[in-house]
Amino acid sequence: MSNEANSRRAWFGIGILVVGATFLARNLGFIPHEIEIYMGWELIFILIGTVMMVSGKSGGLVFLLIGGFFLLQDITHFYFRLRDWWPVILIIIGVFMLLRQAGRGKGDGGSGIAKGNRDTDTIDDVNIFGGGSKNITSKNFKGGKVTSIFGGADLNFHDAIPAPENAVIDLFTMFGGCTLYVPSDWTVRMEEFSLFGGFSDNRRNVKADSNKVLIVKGLVIFGGGEIKTA
Repeated sequence: MSNEANSRRAWFGIGILVVGATFLARNLGFIPHEIEIYMGWELIFILIGTVMMVSGKSGGLVFLLIGGFFLLQDITHFYFRLRDWWPVILIIIGVFMLLRQAGRGKGDGGSGIAKGNRDTDTIDDVNIFGGGSKNITSKNFKGGKVTSIFGGADLNFHDAIPAPENAVIDLFTMFGGCTLYVPSDWTVRMEEFSLFGGFSDNRRNVKADSNKVLIVKGLVIFGGGEIKTA
């Protein structure tokens, strides 16, 4: 296991410890009432977002902004109806997607959305209220980004080979899903963060080759996905 992965796990462990200790102190009456009234689900979102940002996961920005926005009503005592302000959540997610897009690599050739068979070394696959299947055929696949919102993606890597420096796929899945068809001789490292969802490696008869590495990271919210044998 890499030092980077160990560092991420350590930060998540610290975050869980802080959350647990904070709410235990509240339940035992060690926290003043003036502070206790601000300790709701918003604080959990803020702590999760902070830990994710510190550990290098840009998806933590979504948690920070959502938690911070709804915490404002407790701090300012300005109470609003959620049915009026829920679009703010969409705005926050939109900002996150724009920032994510601005930071993507240019190896995709500027296509924006992967279609059909792809022989380029990177992908940028976007599925919103829809989906599709793509066959990745690059012999030096470096990775890319996969975004699924109320949609899904099927990516088949049967004819692809990871780059020597490893292939990295950055997921953002919300109310959607993603299925990756990966050869059984690839080594897959799962480094994504899931909230009310999950992403799993369900391949059978895996004979991992340390020279063929795929790293799956990113953020999965109210969604999921899996890795199957290509």
